[in-house]
Amino acid sequence: MKSDNIQKLLNDGYFVLKNCISKKIINNANTIIETEIENILKQKKIKFKEKDFKNNYFKLKQILPKNKIQIKLGEILYKKNLIRDLLLEKKLKNQLISILGPDIEYEEDNELLINEKENIGNDHLFKKLHQEIWSGAGIENILIWIPLNLKQGMGTLEIVKGSHKFGFIENQNREPINVNSYKTSKLNIQNRSVLFLTALTLHKTEINKNKIPRLAIPILIRNFYYKNTGNSDLNNYRKLNYSFVSIFRKILGNPFYSSFRTLGQKRKSIFEKDKHYKK
Repeated sequence: MKSDNIQKLLNDGYFVLKNCISKKIINNANTIIETEIENILKQKKIKFKEKDFKNNYFKLKQILPKNKIQIKLGEILYKKNLIRDLLLEKKLKNQLISILGPDIEYEEDNELLINEKENIGNDHLFKKLHQEIWSGAGIENILIWIPLNLKQGMGTLEIVKGSHKFGFIENQNREPINVNSYKTSKLNIQNRSVLFLTALTLHKTEINKNKIPRLAIPILIRNFYYKNTGNSDLNNYRKLNYSFVSIFRKILGNPFYSSFRTLGQKRKSIFEKDKHYKK
């Protein structure tokens, strides 16, 4: 199955990994988001009803710009280690390793994506066809897109199948030139599933016809030994998994491979208590 998905990624530029995230983690993500919105409203002394995401969100929008809300909610998900726990889900982690190898890190600067009906016409919040490479991702990056609260009519993304083979596409004002020549396919993605994309795959936001805002998390993943072909060096990445060689290098502690950490050492190994290594 993992090799089939790699072939789909090579052929089509994307694939969907189904049922790879537990309900518990999805519920935790939504709870963290709802609680943070309530905390901000409380700080601003604005009345709200507990566990009423839609109305509380629109109240928050009246006092904060949409982009700042997305950044704040994205930050809290990272601070609470929700993103890390999500990426450590066995099926998802194993699929990432099968594509990129065991030495994996993920970007921590992504905001939460919130899509509403009103976003149409705003090229920051309702994105037209684009490639992630336009925004600084490199060819070595894999983008995963994780929906958190999909309901009927919310939509997901539209993809141009095989567009990753076009290479870098000429663009202007955040959309491809000759955009009408590209045929898109609407993706059928369910909650607890994850979309995998290359940095060259053309994709865009699908219209949300539901009154409730759609929430999704985009995360850039890469092998930290691969050459950086984009602007990844300008962003913050956190290590997720290590190969034997990387673990061995960390145990030795320096590039000269001296024995200062190993010969007669009594201190506990840093990897014996490393959660992400044990999983």
